Amino acid sequence: MSNSRYKLLSEDEIKEYVPNGIMRIKDSSRLKNALIFICGMALCYVILFHVKSEKKMGNFKSFKEMLIKPFVTQKFENYADFYFTKDESRFLNCSQITNGSKDAIESYVNNGRLKLEREKLLKLPMDCENIKTRIRGDIPSFSKLERPIAFVRNIFTLYEFQESLISLNYHPDNSYCFSIDFKTVHRLSENMLSLSKCLPNIIINPMKYSFDSAGHFQDRAHFDCLKLILNRTWYHTLLLQNYDIVLKSSEQLSDLSEMLNYTSIMGLEYGYKHRYKEDANWTPAGLKLFKNEKGVPDRILHTPLTIRKGLNEVFLSKTFVDSLFDKLNLDPILDLFDNKELYGVDEMLIPTLYENYLGLEGQMTSNCTKLQLDNLTRQTDWNFNGPDGYDKNCKSKMKRHSICIIGVEYLQDFSNSNQISANKVLDNFDFGPIICLRQMIREGETNGISEDALNWSPQYREMKLKQNGTYIKEKFEC
Repeated sequence: MSNSRYKLLSEDEIKEYVPNGIMRIKDSSRLKNALIFICGMALCYVILFHVKSEKKMGNFKSFKEMLIKPFVTQKFENYADFYFTKDESRFLNCSQITNGSKDAIESYVNNGRLKLEREKLLKLPMDCENIKTRIRGDIPSFSKLERPIAFVRNIFTLYEFQESLISLNYHPDNSYCFSIDFKTVHRLSENMLSLSKCLPNIIINPMKYSFDSAGHFQDRAHFDCLKLILNRTWYHTLLLQNYDIVLKSSEQLSDLSEMLNYTSIMGLEYGYKHRYKEDANWTPAGLKLFKNEKGVPDRILHTPLTIRKGLNEVFLSKTFVDSLFDKLNLDPILDLFDNKELYGVDEMLIPTLYENYLGLEGQMTSNCTKLQLDNLTRQTDWNFNGPDGYDKNCKSKMKRHSICIIGVEYLQDFSNSNQISANKVLDNFDFGPIICLRQMIREGETNGISEDALNWSPQYREMKLKQNGTYIKEKFEC
């Protein structure tokens, strides 16, 4: 591992972050000449002083050696050193914080949380050796996963943030597919492509999307990515958005996939009528949902779909996903849900297709459409009181879109969580949770999801009954 501290971004690399309207100082030939003269004199003085010093010490070096010597050195001892200086990260004591030390948490928070700030970004070497070192360099070897997982994520923020989220749960047996917002800076797309060239199990969707806070194009991007990785080996896929953080190791997710078999997990409740076009023709026949209607019972073709709602984050079996692409024409229903005039449009497609019985493999048969809180896929600290911003009732004292933002204050909760992921982690609020969670996962300090927790899910209980031959639809209790 190199001992050279990363250089700050050059002016050319950082100029894409300069807001419009900021004027640059005009060139002046006189000023240029004066600056060149002053810099030249200063350089000569430094070289002369250095040569004299080295001679006295009996360790004289050539001018070439002196000029190519890195101007700052930093020893990389912790993962934080890749993205922050030691001075910046010195108050982050992950071991004490994850053990619940109030003093350690207060010391870190009061001295300034670690944040990725555009104007202070350090230049990351993007050659393969350095990329692999940052993502998997502290893992001596990987054990084969019995059931690899596919991570499908929609992104739009800084590359450093996405790279660090990958490193939390990276495994060469998994597949990782990313869809990128077209409004994002070029640097993110360019670096993600470099990343994919080094690690062949990371796939970048060539299509670009116009993501927004209303959820538009989230489902479309996820399904486009899924299509790209259908022929790869995986057993469950985890659909994620930009600010989600995965709380489990790849091994724990593989174990969960084995317990679930062909079952998928998600929250289930009735759809909100103000989030979809209620007067549309929601019958499978009207939607032209089936690629081939021959053999599909009339009761399925001509019964309107009951709109369901969950979260965008779901854990889907490959069996179910394969059946979706094999039997259904997804474009019409994707377009109908992605109504540009409506808000929160990304939380209904998959629960609707999963809950309405369409004869798909891996689908739930029972009609469990009563309220089923999502206790497995995404941990969220909701807070609907008052406006976004400072909120004393959040552990981190800050919220966005009625969700408390994740800070190091939540790390102890994560170690015992029965949920796969959490939302919302912001790179410009607190990067500490990513660094510390990565340490927790590496050291085996996070718990897997138990079968007792899975028994909450009616999908899981239905599957178990079918396996032992005791499932009776009319008698099944959701």
